[in-house]
Amino acid sequence: MNELLPKPLVKIVNYRTGRVTQASLAQLNQQMRDFHKVILLIEDETSASGACTKALHELGYDGVQLITYLMTAEQHLDDIVSGLTGTPAAIVLDLGLGDDSGFTVLRTCHAQPKLQQVPILVWTKHTDQLAETFSNYLGAEIFLLKSSDEQELREALKRLLDGHPA
Repeated sequence: MNELLPKPLVKIVNYRTGRVTQASLAQLNQQMRDFHKVILLIEDETSASGACTKALHELGYDGVQLITYLMTAEQHLDDIVSGLTGTPAAIVLDLGLGDDSGFTVLRTCHAQPKLQQVPILVWTKHTDQLAETFSNYLGAEIFLLKSSDEQELREALKRLLDGHPA
């Protein structure tokens, strides 16, 4: 069984400096301005967040913002919409966040014009067709089942970030 990250946790991984910082949401919003290319990762599993962060670094993203808790993610999205912080280049989203559902994040992004343009990769253990259909309906560009194949994740991220989701 995969170890869960503490909730709520906001972590900033800065590959330019090598710093990993546990932060408040206000610090996340402030430090976002320091990065050239930023990805928002909403994930609560230690191994999954590590694999995704590594893959994003290999693709040239110097800043990854990790949020492990749905309410914190919702507040961060509100801050983006209100202009308190910049818009990420993409969002990588787990649908299973403890007892909470990542579909809430998809609904928020679908409803907000400022977030509708942010490409979203749903990366989840939900195997049912309904989860994929609903994710796509709410604007996810790629739906990927979690596996131990890090190459598959890297390729999906590359397609998403290059603007070729299919």
